Amino acid sequence: MNVATYLRVSSEQQANRELSIPAQREALKAYADAKGWNIVEEFVDEAKSAKTADRPAFQRMIALAQKPGKLFDAILVHKFDRFCRRREDHIIYKALLKKQGIVVLSATEPTDPETPHGVLLEGMLEVISEFYNVNLKHETLKGLRENATQGFHCGGRAPYGYRLRKIGNRVTYELGPEDEVQTVKKIFSMAAEGMGGKKIARLLNQRSYPQGKKWSPSTVLSILSNEAYLGRRVWNKRSDGRINDQGKWIVTEKSHPAIIDQDLWNAAQSSLMTRKLCK
Repeated sequence: MNVATYLRVSSEQQANRELSIPAQREALKAYADAKGWNIVEEFVDEAKSAKTADRPAFQRMIALAQKPGKLFDAILVHKFDRFCRRREDHIIYKALLKKQGIVVLSATEPTDPETPHGVLLEGMLEVISEFYNVNLKHETLKGLRENATQGFHCGGRAPYGYRLRKIGNRVTYELGPEDEVQTVKKIFSMAAEGMGGKKIARLLNQRSYPQGKKWSPSTVLSILSNEAYLGRRVWNKRSDGRINDQGKWIVTEKSHPAIIDQDLWNAAQSSLMTRKLCK
């Protein structure tokens, strides 16, 4: 039987040697050799999550499977969760493949898709995989929420003017170089004086302030809208590109050193709002 192999590892699994691409490739080859199968194609997605089917190699594989003149009779994976984690995706893509007479097989979770027991076992494995994924997401969010409540960093880069500082297994902000700190203060002061993002960026670039930094209006405005400069951490303000209801935000005061005070913040925001209304 001709088979295609599909190998996938997500970014958070890269360090796991048992799940690494070479380890999967070795296991799949050994399994295919033992069965007397011929591997005719290999598809690999690195640093890709199975929470979505929007994976380049996966989509190429599905597209090739639907072309006339079937090149392979089965898709072999290390575990079914390498193929997909969401039960919905399993159903959709397996149905597409079944129309072409192609089945999905696992080297470590052998089932017979042609028997009722095999279909049941495969479905159970897929449901367990989806449960694991949903539960992991829930536990991760719970951990991030607890981390944010205590005022610690929940991922991403530190804002300009700050650096990340590790305290045990937690991370917070500490003040960065003095020239960056003074630049942040200057940006807020210029905004409070009535200047907009374009003018502030232009003046900073004319003065090369600080040395070697190239400013854009969007960068300036992002600083002026970041409450981190008040020593305040706001988490869960946005999700899926949208602003959440304010009741879902987790706000921690004095979570790290402030660069500006509330009066300067208020003056800058008031000036920016006035400029916006006057346009």
